[in-house]
Amino acid sequence: MAIAYDSIGQVCVTCFAGGLQVNAPCKLAANNFVAACTDGDAIEGVVLVLKDNIATVAVKGFVTLPYAGNAPTLGYCPLAGNGQGKVKMLAGAREHLVFNVNTTKKTVTFCL
Repeated sequence: MAIAYDSIGQVCVTCFAGGLQVNAPCKLAANNFVAACTDGDAIEGVVLVLKDNIATVAVKGFVTLPYAGNAPTLGYCPLAGNGQGKVKMLAGAREHLVFNVNTTKKTVTFCL
């Protein structure tokens, strides 16, 4: 039996997008518009689908993303975008509830 958290409690929005990739953290850039997180930006959503500059973005619920740098810690952990489509631990960043850290795949599962 596998344990999975993805999609649990997800709330998604559809909006305009620029400079994004699927399965990457994003931020609000303007009304109805999201952009890629730069280094240290707060994670305000995760791009699930991207087509013709329109994105479906998860803004609540569990997601699994790649991380850079030191492995995040379980429990409440300060996470931010790293500017390269991943997340990283960053002191002073918004804390997210981390449920799983896979150090082999370098992924972290957390609640937005």
